[in-house]
Amino acid sequence: MKQLQRMFLTGVLVSFMSVTSQAASFEKYFTKLIKFEGKGYGINQEIWGKRNFTKAEAFKIHRKYYWNKYHGNLFKSQEVAEALIDQIINAGEGRNSVNIRAFEAIIGVEQDGKLSKEDVQVANSFVQCEYIVNPYVNYRLHFYGSRKNAKKYPGWMIRARAFGIFDEDKNMLADFLILPDILIGKSPEEELEEPTDELASKVD
Repeated sequence: MKQLQRMFLTGVLVSFMSVTSQAASFEKYFTKLIKFEGKGYGINQEIWGKRNFTKAEAFKIHRKYYWNKYHGNLFKSQEVAEALIDQIINAGEGRNSVNIRAFEAIIGVEQDGKLSKEDVQVANSFVQCEYIVNPYVNYRLHFYGSRKNAKKYPGWMIRARAFGIFDEDKNMLADFLILPDILIGKSPEEELEEPTDELASKVD
């Protein structure tokens, strides 16, 4: 009986490890995030209080209010989770949740601007993650390239491109752009908000 219990518990543990090993990890992303955010760790003091935040505090804030809120751990692909959530951390959802609608347009679901667990499941069904990641990176480049201050803050474009997937010759795979319906037939300025001074300072 004890042997059967041990076998059962071992099977459960193996299954759990198999599932978790396929999930995107905030811990992996956080290392990249703080490199881009720099000294302030990307914490908006207008929201969280005008004081210096520790790295540990920044970790908890970004994980709870961004990674967990947008189902980061449910993504199978680390690259997909990072490309999307980094945009939201860096620029917010955007006016009319355009940054989420852009992601939904790429994965082919209803563009309601509300990232659901079902949306994540659709994203997880893609065999090659570059068909989500790179079109979204191109959207991010479009987003920042349409800003009036784009030339003044080249860090915006550098950060966005850092999440792309490239071949050994540094050519971007699945290199195409898909815009959400809300942007089709409109100039970018009609739906894309200008980054704030806070954003500009932390991505420059």
